[in-house]
Amino acid sequence: MTTGRSAPALHLVSPLARPVDLANGWNASDAELGARLHPLYRAGLGRLPEGDVVLRGLPFSLGTRAAGRRWVIAGDGVSLELSSKAPGGARPGHLVVAHFADSWRDPRGDRPAGMPVGWVLPTGEPLARYELALTNGRTRTLDVRRRFEIADGIIGWGFLPFEAVGHRADEVIDWRGPFARQEPGRLAPAGHAGPLTTLPGTWAAGQSGARDYVPSATDDLTLWLHAIALAEDEAPTSLRLTSLGEGRPGTDVVLAGLTVFYGTASPLGLMPRRELLVTGDDEADSLPGVDLGLAIRSRPLQRAAGWSGAGSSTTPAGWGRAVEPLAGRIVDVALAPDARITFGSWTLAAGDLPGRPAGGLSSPDGTLSIRQLPEPSVRVSVSVSAGGEPAPARVRFVSADGRYLPPLGHRDEVNPGIFEDTGAGLVLGADTYAYVPGAFQVDLPLGAVDVEVVKGFDHRPVRTTLTVGPGTRDLSIELDRPIDLRPAGWVTSDSHVHFLAPSTALLQAAAEDVTFVHLLATQLGDHFINVPDVAWGSQPDPSGRHSVIVGSENRQNMLGHLALLGASRPVAPFASGGAPEGRIGQAVTELLADWADQCHAAGGLVVGAHFPLPLAEIAADIVAGRIDALEMQCFAPGLDNPSILEWYRFLNCGYRLPVVGGTDKMSAEVPLGAVRTYAHLEQDVAPTFGAWSAAVRAGRTFATSGPVILMSVDGHEPGAVLTLPATGGTLEVLVQARAAQRVISAVELVVNGRVVAREASASGTTELRLATILEVRAGTWIAARSLSKHQIQSAFMTSMAAHTSPVYVEVRDHPQLAADDAEAILAVIDGTVRWLETIAAIDDPAVRAAMAARIAASGTTLRDRLAHRLAEAP
Repeated sequence: MTTGRSAPALHLVSPLARPVDLANGWNASDAELGARLHPLYRAGLGRLPEGDVVLRGLPFSLGTRAAGRRWVIAGDGVSLELSSKAPGGARPGHLVVAHFADSWRDPRGDRPAGMPVGWVLPTGEPLARYELALTNGRTRTLDVRRRFEIADGIIGWGFLPFEAVGHRADEVIDWRGPFARQEPGRLAPAGHAGPLTTLPGTWAAGQSGARDYVPSATDDLTLWLHAIALAEDEAPTSLRLTSLGEGRPGTDVVLAGLTVFYGTASPLGLMPRRELLVTGDDEADSLPGVDLGLAIRSRPLQRAAGWSGAGSSTTPAGWGRAVEPLAGRIVDVALAPDARITFGSWTLAAGDLPGRPAGGLSSPDGTLSIRQLPEPSVRVSVSVSAGGEPAPARVRFVSADGRYLPPLGHRDEVNPGIFEDTGAGLVLGADTYAYVPGAFQVDLPLGAVDVEVVKGFDHRPVRTTLTVGPGTRDLSIELDRPIDLRPAGWVTSDSHVHFLAPSTALLQAAAEDVTFVHLLATQLGDHFINVPDVAWGSQPDPSGRHSVIVGSENRQNMLGHLALLGASRPVAPFASGGAPEGRIGQAVTELLADWADQCHAAGGLVVGAHFPLPLAEIAADIVAGRIDALEMQCFAPGLDNPSILEWYRFLNCGYRLPVVGGTDKMSAEVPLGAVRTYAHLEQDVAPTFGAWSAAVRAGRTFATSGPVILMSVDGHEPGAVLTLPATGGTLEVLVQARAAQRVISAVELVVNGRVVAREASASGTTELRLATILEVRAGTWIAARSLSKHQIQSAFMTSMAAHTSPVYVEVRDHPQLAADDAEAILAVIDGTVRWLETIAAIDDPAVRAAMAARIAASGTTLRDRLAHRLAEAP
């Protein structure tokens, strides 16, 4: 995808057009015209262009305000001389008129009370007759009709003319922003919101990539350009304008300017948008100059590193590859047949552009080359199935020249902006994907197309090359599932997702094979995300296999973040204290402990979100027993990142903390379920939130970014608590890691934070096993983990690793408490107390003291444990 911004295009002037000087024909000033037209037109007249201007690539010589009269009103008949100098002896092909009409009024000069200006009527009403005198002695007569050759100066949405275009061309917007402060729109009279209301612009409007000018928030007028076609032997010498309105109010036709066009086709009609491959320069984000038409976008040419065709990549399919920039760019343009386009110092005619992919064109100095890329012209119906049933999935289609080809209804450039994900697409490094149901359509070019279909971790992805021919119409893809823990009672979840609509979250859950999606409402300063979904957003998909459960992420910038899952009522407020979580300058009104207690009272699960950051009160709440589980948001290749090491620290102090996986998905650069939880439900229990949360509390979980990993300690799964006598004992441990792709490089057994056993594969494998005997002499925790050399190329890059929750071993008279780790935890708790006592924004001294005392109580608890442990030490 493009990471830069396209520079504005250079607006050229067509050399094939010659403006007509109408100075001798002006018969009305702004004031005189304003007195004749509807009163709403008066202010807009002063904002219309004047003098020598270029409108849609065509030059016009308009009247100036300084000259007084600058308009031609048709009236009873006005004749205008049309002398212009042809470029190179060319013959004229079109006379282009810039004009507009008054809004219809009744004989008294009124409009019906319910018919505001901008609502165009009556369509097709003849307003003026244009008579062209020609050099061959003949005349051409054209009746100018409302909403055909001309339109009202002020129109509403839905009333564009049939044979004319506005003087302001659609403006290309760079969808990446930034966007200016939003101004109010314009409210329409009751009953006319659609045609006349102007909504304020937003980042979302910018995603369209285009800005038009109808309607105008400030009632700007539009000059409508109409091209009158001329036959080969017809050169105009004069134009006579006669009103057909017989002086009735609302029938005035106003001429602003004329230009003679000496091209081969109408300069106002554009050929369809095309994509050009430009190689040989480093101007990847620069747009070419265009006179008649639009330069729409320019994006760098790139491909995935190490990719040379389907099946050739050394990386796992479906999880993204690093970007390898190439020397070139793809430029999108829409051109009139006689347009010129300029790349640097090289200017060429639209007719000279190569029209077929096989053809190419080089600049005179040989530095640049251009070829037209093939259009996706074959519509293919695609069905994806798994186990004989339609299967939602994540798909990508890529042409032989490297372009991502989106399914119908999806963007080809996916917006990676935070909280701007509309839910349809995904960007992973160099790879772009679309989330689709089991059946969809896609337009493909002829020739080779690379296809990739992904469905979570347990299905084997498909990566292949399809040859598209003129008769290609249907494509069926079957996914197989080499790993399936569902019959044994395992369910999957992503504990941390933001911004998506619940229905979109369900599609992504089905496509990524995730059972439960925890969609979290939250606050970002003055903004609130998914809060309206709290009441009714929790819902299953039609199959009943996937569910969205709306909870909240309650956040404080210093104290920490909690994912509050499945509470029966909202836990509010969603932020405490100042920005960026709360409002700037907001007081600290809640501790994490308050939110945790409310969540538990409402039957919810309390998870330390993206543990350990922010690292403050979370430590005290773990000691106080308020945290049910800790969330791993990403894995480092060596599983030595802070989230793992801090988790180990608390485990070493005897705190039983299951692990869950959650993505903190806030953009289209993070796949839902890229880090997920597998939880083992009780036997014969339906997969409900209650059953899932019970499994998490019991510690029957592992978190993964790829493999499944199972561990048993003397036949017990993670979460179990084993008891040994004071003399300790031996335990038999079995570990098995499996994956649908060869992503497993090692499995390790971790005891009290140290790796005590390891099995490895130099080339990567789909399965590794480890078996060992442990001697245990004191309180211990035991967990297993799987390592990988491969990564998911998301915004939160993660190794394709996995980690189980621990099995806990109690040894009589030898409790687990590591003094060094306890001291480190105490330092965090003490720091939290000091922050609350000193610089936290709290007005009431009593509230400040109570909050500090509540946190300090956890410090006291841990200090007492530590003192008791040291006193018993030999």
